[in-house]
Parts: sequence; structure tokens; C-alpha cells
Amino acid sequence: MNTVNPGAELHLLQISDCHLYADPEGTLLGLNTLDSLQQVLHDACQDTSPELVIVTGDLVHDGSRTGYQNLAHSLKSAGCPGAAIPGNHDHVMTMQNTLEKRGIRTSGHMDMGNWRLVLLNSQVLGREHGHLSQHELEILDHALQDAPSNVLVFLHHQPIPIGSRWLDKIGLDNGEALLSRVQDDPRVKGICWGHVHQSWEGRLGHLKLMATPSTCIQFSPGQPGFGLDTAPPGWRDIILSANGRIRSEIHHLRHMPQGLIADSAGY
Repeated sequence: MNTVNPGAELHLLQISDCHLYADPEGTLLGLNTLDSLQQVLHDACQDTSPELVIVTGDLVHDGSRTGYQNLAHSLKSAGCPGAAIPGNHDHVMTMQNTLEKRGIRTSGHMDMGNWRLVLLNSQVLGREHGHLSQHELEILDHALQDAPSNVLVFLHHQPIPIGSRWLDKIGLDNGEALLSRVQDDPRVKGICWGHVHQSWEGRLGHLKLMATPSTCIQFSPGQPGFGLDTAPPGWRDIILSANGRIRSEIHHLRHMPQGLIADSAGY
């Protein structure tokens, strides 16, 4: 897949942590997750059409085939081509079988314009924290062997601490294995993830590090334990220039959808 002019800017939309259900009326802490996803896609694609939407994990909360079908239908209805990677809540085989049949890439790498987008699976079956297996590290190594001048890496779990104690305990447990491969490679411009249900940005040398909010509930930043934030569902616009520059901006729905149980102690 490389239908983008090599000299053109590439517009990506990153969304994450949709937590869909088989039941279209399914809710997470009182919030209808399918409805909030569709509102995000409507607003994000209203004035411009991204070349690709990348969904960075926790696509479906109950692992159901119908949940993944709901995601594929929502992307198609918004006119957005998609790619997706699993999070800790996903059923990987069901996800891949369902989405790949609908033209949504779920692994490996994709070349678009002057950029290579690498999709990594950091799920540890049955656990909340993440780990990049030897197989996934080999996928990254292979993608870097003949990569063009610009590379952007996507995974679900954060590879470095973000300052929330409870979330950092369930981040990527071998982040150094990822960072050691990319932080001295000038072609790799950044790493994007989900999982933390909040916006976060940082730098590691030349690398731009970015987390995106959830399309449903947000977690309060900088907290020692679980807490919900009042920010509405959100997304990240990413503009990739042919010369390797990354411009990015976080957006939220104007209003919080109804139903959120704000004093929830977890899920």
C-alpha cells in the first residue's frame, strides 16, 4: 500500500481505546462506546479526509467478532481507510480475522509516501501490561532493514513512564528493547501509543513520543491510582511531511456524551 505521492504531506488520524462491545448499546462506566467512537470519527473526518486511521489497541472490550465488525463498519461509514493493532483487552485472532477481511491492516508495516508505518503487537495474553515478543522485535528489525528515510512506530503500551504510577506499572515491560533499536536510527522519527487514555507528549533525543486520548473515557494524568478525567472523547491528528517533520494536534469532542459515571473506582 503506497498510493501517496512521495513529495506530499501525509495526514494520519490516530484513535485509541474504543472499548466496543457486541451490543451496540454497550457502555463502559456509563458511556456508550460505539456512539462516542462514531462521534469522534464524524468530527475528525468532517473537514478533511485522512489518508489512514490507525487504531492503537483496546478496540473491543469483550473480544467479540461483532465488536470488530462494528469498528470496521464505523470506519467505512466515515470514509476512512484503517489499520489497527491489538491492546490488552483484544482477542487477537478474532480481531485479525475480522478486520483483515474488511481491508484493515493489523500487523507488519505499511509504506505511504516517504514514510514507513510499523504496527507492533504488545499484548501479553490475559495481562494488562505489555511486552514485545521476539517475533514482534523481529518484525521491527525487518521493517528497519530497508526502510525509507522516515519511519513512525505504533504500539498499544507506553514504552517509557508517563508520570502516572498505576499506569506505568502496566506499561511496556521491555521498553528498552524497542528504544535500543530506534533511538539511534535517524530514520525513526517517532513512536505513538494508546493505553493511557490521555494525551501525552515527550522527546527522547530526536524521537517524538506521543500518546493519544481514548474515543471514550479519559484517565486523570499524574495520578498514583485510577481516576477519571472530565475531558471528552478525543483523537490525534498527525501530519507527516516528506522531509521527516511531524506535526501533531490533539482534539476532543466539544461536549462529554451523556452517561459517564464520573466517580467510578475502575473497570
